[in-house]
Amino acid sequence: CTLPPRVCLVIAWLLMWGLFAALSMIAVVYSGVFGHETTKLMLFSWCFACTQTFTVEEPFMIAMSILLPWLSEQLTNNVLVGKIFAKVVSPVSSWCYTVANWFSVNR
Repeated sequence: CTLPPRVCLVIAWLLMWGLFAALSMIAVVYSGVFGHETTKLMLFSWCFACTQTFTVEEPFMIAMSILLPWLSEQLTNNVLVGKIFAKVVSPVSSWCYTVANWFSVNR
């Protein structure tokens, strides 16, 4: 039995709002535990990390996943090389990026 699309949409939105409420409560609890100044520094660091991710890292990764296959096509004059490059190197680079982020967060 599959659910109608509207029901799936409502469930998805409820889950997102629930997640938002839970994470907001975690921030409120941290504020109570660590104090005003530490919480302010924590929120500034979160904002800085989000800003850096969306303005530097994401555009760079998108540009590399587009430019590297195109560049390999241009250098080798072979369309097949670009397609292979796109299928192999782009997933590997995104996997390396994910692993690097995981290690930088969990050190």
